[in-house]
Amino acid sequence: MASFVGVGCMSGSSMDGLDICCVEFTGDIFTDLWGYRILAAETVAYSKQWSERLRDADNLSGIELIRLHVDYGRFQGKCVSTFITKHRLNERVQFVASHGHSVFHKPQEGISFQLGDGEVTAAMLKVPFVCNFRAKDVTIGGQGAPLVPCGEKYLFRNSDICINLGGIANIGIKGMRGYDICPCNRILNSLVLEKGGGQQYDKDGDLARSGDMVPEVLVKLQNLSYYQQDPPKSLWVDYIEENVLPILDCNKYKVENLLRTCTEHVASMVADACFEAKPSIATTSHHPNRTVLITGGGALNKYLVELIGQYLDAQGFEIEQVDEETINFKEALIFAFLGMRCLLGEDNVFSETTGARQDSVSGSIHRPLSSGSAKHISLLH
Repeated sequence: MASFVGVGCMSGSSMDGLDICCVEFTGDIFTDLWGYRILAAETVAYSKQWSERLRDADNLSGIELIRLHVDYGRFQGKCVSTFITKHRLNERVQFVASHGHSVFHKPQEGISFQLGDGEVTAAMLKVPFVCNFRAKDVTIGGQGAPLVPCGEKYLFRNSDICINLGGIANIGIKGMRGYDICPCNRILNSLVLEKGGGQQYDKDGDLARSGDMVPEVLVKLQNLSYYQQDPPKSLWVDYIEENVLPILDCNKYKVENLLRTCTEHVASMVADACFEAKPSIATTSHHPNRTVLITGGGALNKYLVELIGQYLDAQGFEIEQVDEETINFKEALIFAFLGMRCLLGEDNVFSETTGARQDSVSGSIHRPLSSGSAKHISLLH
């Protein structure tokens, strides 16, 4: 039995902040059976300045983008270093892994770029730092996404379906297949910001609950070209900005009505994805109904989860109850796990999920500043 302690970081397209999660993984390297225990977790909220810099990143010149890449690497390193010290984890943490913040994701063009210079971040740490998990998979013909199901395969194997409601909603099916379903918090949060008043998101879905459906908008959303593609597939911000946001005309419709319509859209698309997966999932004696685990920031949107629950209940699914830390930090937790597998030299990105030509050991390993930290590296071999 082996035990490793790592820190995972995640910054999603909803741009609410940097999730940091310290996890202890316990398992058997030979049988590949793993469990986890969250030791500490928190979200470092982005300042208004950081939110604006990240939101405008894809419009920067080459030198400006490099500057942001370095600045974000420094910001990330400082946040993680402070987190480790604050929670008195200095003697326990053996590695850090990060998703980075995606700026470009165009797998059809062989491109996926995440902010956060790994060498800059590593210079602020005392343990190895792993990042850049998508590039290799994209190079060998994969989507480079979603990567979370690659971790669900080991850590959430008792769940039939895992749904993450982040900036984009995605599905993992028994840890064997997965894909991005539809835009989620990326459009809901954009509408709330458009409304003004200081709110960053629709707390509990109350604004959406107060609105009315806009049938013509719902039809346009349901007919998006992305939904005609077969998995494996991935969705990213540029597609949303070019094809989805123009449908949501706040000059023509009340924001509350658009929120109500978009929330209905997300709920129905999530339910459809679960229904399509149903034939490939066998029930067990412990769960006569097929189980669905819902996590991510959208899982705190009571109205959205209520609508999803209504759809799933009619289809014979049961939503799992899970602790709040797992709901909020599951993606950061999984990137810590993917980083651990990278350091162990084990496959951590799977072709059955991404569509690549083969599985891969993905992630760039950056050594810490001090050679005295070599002991941390040796613990993972």
